[in-house]
Amino acid sequence: MIHERAARRLLLCCKENGGLFIKFGQSIAVQSSLLPPPFRKELSVLYDNAPSVPVSEIVPVIERGFPGRSLDDIFVEFSPEAVASASVAQVHTARLRSDPSQVVAVKVQKPEIKLQIGWDLFAFRACAHLIEFAFEVPIMWSVDEIERRLREELDFEREAGNSELASRDLDTLADRWLRRAVYVPRVYWEATSREVLTTEWVDGTSLVHPQKLAAEGWSNREIMQQMVALFAFQIFVAGNVHGDPHPGNLLIRQNPSNNYWREPQLVLLDHGLYVRESRQFRRQYAEFWRSAMLGNKKSMTRIAESWGISDAGMFSTMVSLKPPIMGAHHKSKDHAGDRRESRRAYEQQMEVKRRTIAALRESSNLPPELVFVTRNMNIVRANNQSLGTPVNRVQILGQYAALGLRRMLIDEALSSDRRYSGARGVLPSRDTLASRVVGVIAGEWSYVTFRLALWAAGAGMAVYGAWARIWSAVTGAPRIRDLDGIMDEAMRNAMEKKLGYRIDTSLFTA
Repeated sequence: MIHERAARRLLLCCKENGGLFIKFGQSIAVQSSLLPPPFRKELSVLYDNAPSVPVSEIVPVIERGFPGRSLDDIFVEFSPEAVASASVAQVHTARLRSDPSQVVAVKVQKPEIKLQIGWDLFAFRACAHLIEFAFEVPIMWSVDEIERRLREELDFEREAGNSELASRDLDTLADRWLRRAVYVPRVYWEATSREVLTTEWVDGTSLVHPQKLAAEGWSNREIMQQMVALFAFQIFVAGNVHGDPHPGNLLIRQNPSNNYWREPQLVLLDHGLYVRESRQFRRQYAEFWRSAMLGNKKSMTRIAESWGISDAGMFSTMVSLKPPIMGAHHKSKDHAGDRRESRRAYEQQMEVKRRTIAALRESSNLPPELVFVTRNMNIVRANNQSLGTPVNRVQILGQYAALGLRRMLIDEALSSDRRYSGARGVLPSRDTLASRVVGVIAGEWSYVTFRLALWAAGAGMAVYGAWARIWSAVTGAPRIRDLDGIMDEAMRNAMEKKLGYRIDTSLFTA
């Protein structure tokens, strides 16, 4: 009861304040590892059912974006009630006057949001300053980038461009399976402005409602394979990354190109928050993943230090590549042992804090893309967990990291830059050809070794899973099925050391 009451109070706070408080509530809702289930249950309404404003306040916003035209000049039908509402906008269904047969989704910016966001961002910056001062954790390096991205989210013409870019990336860079598995709704530019975005309406079931997805017969495994593959593709291959992939922005529908059997298709919505990765960052991030999989600490350290991160191992933990190493934890049977154990737990906690602070100390070199790429990966991880962790997320991310790195290395090998040398100028054709051949071989070798490392890691997890099943059957102990589960267990152990008691999420529903 106490958790339900606290969750409802937090939900009320977010609804009453609106704006970035809605985003804050959404961020709380996607946490599934350490928070009581009532928080996730109560706050999930903020994904697409936040408070909306009356249509009478929405019409002036629409007409302001199209001078000289009234609502009736643009739409032959316009729903008086919002069908969805989130932090900065709400959605109405409509029919275009230029194409009355087509049902469209009209996303309209809430009238007060432009004024409110300035105060919200001021409060956000003040809180960040306070946290950095009180806990000595350097986080101010990320504030400017976060503010810039959040302000960009208010430009719906930019969002329309992001949407078309995401669709174009799938058409030109993705493999056939992913092109078929993911759909981005069409943009109607004639009814789009900086405060109004009109797109094709798509019927589907949101990931906010896993019970409904199950009732409709969809496979959680297929859904998560599509979702994780999509965002791994964006991070490691396309370089244009959706910054807010929470369940409310993902729909599942029957693939319209398949009339013979059930085949899910993922529909990606809300392209307001995007990050454009530089080619250098994308290559370094893929190389970091490869180095982590191969256990190449020298390469990991080199890449991390180029970003101003002095502790590559701690960075691996921060981007969910490995669980935190906190040391063994044994319960003592006497008071002296309890005191020694408490002291060790405190020292370990302080060591983690020290390493985290040290890892982020030289923040001037940190890539700005890192904030939202890490956010994307953490939300995807939470989405996977919310459906029971049906897929090995790290394996899929690794596969696309291998593919993206291979493409970049081969592109560089075949680039016209291979014809030039800083010392020798234009190279002879024979030397250019040799250089390109060597570059292509290096790209293929990188891909093969990366995939072998992923295969070995997958085989290791399969062996671990088989042993865990046997151990669970013999002892009755709960079974941790995958790397995400192992990481959650490590996080709970770390919290247990800090707080002095075991976090058992099953107790939250009692």
